[in-house]
Amino acid sequence: MTSVRGAHYVTGNKRSEVSLSTMWAKGRFAHMAGFASRAEELGFTHIEANHWISPQMLSELLATTVPISSIHAPCPAVLSSGGVPVANLSLSSLDENERMEAVSFTKQTIDLGSSVNARAIVIHMGEVPIDLGLQDRLHRLYAESHTQTKEYGRTKAELIRQRTSRVRPYLEGARKSLRELSEYGGQKGIMLGLETRFHLHEIPNVDEMAELLSEVPVALVGYWHDIGHAEVRQRLGFGSHEEWLSRFAHRMIGIHLHDVLDVSDHYAPGKGDVNWEMVAENLPPGIVKVCEIGQWNDEEQLEGVVSFLRKAGIIG
Repeated sequence: MTSVRGAHYVTGNKRSEVSLSTMWAKGRFAHMAGFASRAEELGFTHIEANHWISPQMLSELLATTVPISSIHAPCPAVLSSGGVPVANLSLSSLDENERMEAVSFTKQTIDLGSSVNARAIVIHMGEVPIDLGLQDRLHRLYAESHTQTKEYGRTKAELIRQRTSRVRPYLEGARKSLRELSEYGGQKGIMLGLETRFHLHEIPNVDEMAELLSEVPVALVGYWHDIGHAEVRQRLGFGSHEEWLSRFAHRMIGIHLHDVLDVSDHYAPGKGDVNWEMVAENLPPGIVKVCEIGQWNDEEQLEGVVSFLRKAGIIG
């Protein structure tokens, strides 16, 4: 395990706290100290360690004085026993060796989070194998303004049919992983946040989220809302963004803040057309707030983000 410094996340309900995910640092900073310094200059108070950073980058990040709010599992980015990135392992896999290895690396992230007193570990619960070309086609049809066509309807219906017919064993795998991880997180004194997912084949959808959360203690596992993911799902016709917020507000422990244009997300907040007023109205107090901004956003796009979020009522 990478050694860590002793800076601790300040707990409480400080509405002005807002983190910047290391997603934005990818390919932009030669050293994570430069990223941390720039994050502070831009008005961010904390950092979320993302699942793509290397062990060396993690060490550099933890050597700074900027506290870690949360960690997106699995972190850091290493290779599995099979030589693939650990982020490619699935907590819902029917291959028990893969599922167990995914659990193991998530536990290592929990260890890391506990050692730096992070408030939460963000996790993806897996996926269902379906024809991913159908999802690509749906996005293309949306971009071409063909959402009212028969082809769009047929493509959407086939996506739903495939997922519905195949999901149960994979959902059970996710459930099994979550039980083990929630117990481990409880032992380490850190909460898990189940994230809203972007693609239809990913677990959980809104009803599955309710299932999973109902089976684990409130003190151990919460809901992690992702604005861009919920918004894009709504635009493609897979449920309501506001339903995710309102249905799980009582379990929400954190949120990924980013904007959306068409069905592309991870834009800097204020640079897209998300209904931020609706989001602000549905946020409970005291949650972890992380700007998860894509690395393609230049520095000008991040100027004023914290001010925008304050004006929108997202932070105090």
